[in-house]
Amino acid sequence: MANRKKSKRWIWIAVAVVLAVAAVSIFGKRGRGGTVVMAAVAGSGGLEERASGSGWLEGMSRVELSAEQAGIIDSIYISEGDTVSAGQILLTLDQSGARAAMNDAGARAGAARIARDQADRLYERMLALGEAGLASPEEVQQALDARQTAQAVLLQAYAAEASAMEALRKTSYSSPIAGVVTALNVDEGEMAIVGTMNTPGTVLLKIEDMSSFLVRVTLVESEVVGVRSGMPAEVTLDALQDTVFEGTVRSVGLAAENEAAVMTGEVAEYEVTIELTDTDPRLRSGMSASVDIITNSVSDCISVPVQCVVPRPDPADGTREIDAVLRIEGGRIEIVPVETGISGAMNIEVRGISEGDSVVSGPVEALRNLEAGEQVRTERFGGFGDRPRRR
Repeated sequence: MANRKKSKRWIWIAVAVVLAVAAVSIFGKRGRGGTVVMAAVAGSGGLEERASGSGWLEGMSRVELSAEQAGIIDSIYISEGDTVSAGQILLTLDQSGARAAMNDAGARAGAARIARDQADRLYERMLALGEAGLASPEEVQQALDARQTAQAVLLQAYAAEASAMEALRKTSYSSPIAGVVTALNVDEGEMAIVGTMNTPGTVLLKIEDMSSFLVRVTLVESEVVGVRSGMPAEVTLDALQDTVFEGTVRSVGLAAENEAAVMTGEVAEYEVTIELTDTDPRLRSGMSASVDIITNSVSDCISVPVQCVVPRPDPADGTREIDAVLRIEGGRIEIVPVETGISGAMNIEVRGISEGDSVVSGPVEALRNLEAGEQVRTERFGGFGDRPRRR
């Protein structure tokens, strides 16, 4: 039993040695030829810094028509998908009750107007008689009171007539914009329900101006600070992934969309609206979209993969760190301080090295621990980033 335990112990020791050797071979080994590193070549060309988000497509403007008063839907003059013009009648409610009420109010207003005119004439006659001494002051005052009462009754009748006309107007619904009917939620004979805040079931129909489209996206606070109106954007739709649509930032939200979540410590998110400058008959409201907003760009710069830039002690002040790259010259490391600029998806702009310079891009241990003058050999070239794109 003792020999079996000793045998197992030597097996585990052997396994540990193999793993240690493998780790050294993977993460860089020192020996003849130097430490094995991966390298990338500094390139030149254009670079773009982007803020990315996702959202949905919608028409340039959209309206939802809800019932302003309850009533039976009498006639519908459009269908879903129809193109309508501004002011076009879309549907009407049963108008019989509203028309009867308006006629009655009109008749009452007419009668009140006749009564007021009679009171005016009576007052004028009594006033003349009073000036001639043929009517007492009390009789003149009574005629004036009757005139004022008739005028008040007439104003009330006019108000009732206006209210009846407004009730009749609310039985007919016209389109406030030119666009396409994207939803028709009711049928003839149904009851139109009055609601507030577009309560489900109260929206009669929806109309969108789809002559052009908008994309609404949400960006986190760290990205939205660099976004301004007028910035160019590229939009890709999930349904049309082979096409990139150009757009322009139209507006940037000033208040967080998730205020309640922010109060609990979550990152604030802001709505950004992008207007598409391209049109396509395949576009539909509600399509999911991914947006890249170009917040900064340079037409020509030197860049390297982002991971090539590492913090190193400042030769002039050992208490602080500076950005640097590990340039490979003659098989040895040269620590070169660099200034960084904009960052693309994978690459970062650097100043301090030249196009074609070979720099260490990995592994992480090498980037962290290699010192100036150390010998290295490259296992393969390339990096994890894209080569700079020339315009």
